[in-house]
Amino acid sequence: MEHLDVTPDRLAGTWHIVCSSFPMWQGDRRTDATFTYRPLPGGGPGAQRMSDDVGYRTRSGRRRHIRGVDTRLTEQPGTVYRWRGRGVLAALSSRWEVRETGPDDAWAVIVFSRSLVTPAGADVVVRADRLGDPAVLEAALEAGVRHGAPRVV
Repeated sequence: MEHLDVTPDRLAGTWHIVCSSFPMWQGDRRTDATFTYRPLPGGGPGAQRMSDDVGYRTRSGRRRHIRGVDTRLTEQPGTVYRWRGRGVLAALSSRWEVRETGPDDAWAVIVFSRSLVTPAGADVVVRADRLGDPAVLEAALEAGVRHGAPRVV
């Protein structure tokens, strides 16, 4: 398997989740799910970090957020990050990896490992400014099929 080198600068911006095997995004309880990444100043020699804001809309229409910090694990092959929650979620952490990207990083496949409170799975995300492009969306949906991640609402 080819290992990608996807830095925080490449991930910067807002992405919409279009496919996911994660139970939290299945059904209609949480919709309009997004990831927003922003590179952070260094966290030590060579450490690449970024803020991670997972946003979604509840059934009542309220916008909720799960915030954390991602640190690139450069000792791992490929693009592997460790997420650590902020605030009340500070004790939680998980690992995730960018497994595949589309042309010009218009979409990406993020594979995450099991954590204390979540199962392993995959999300397919599309950049907010590319969501309306039918070719980008079609390619992202095909990636979802390849990674066992069904389309989300």
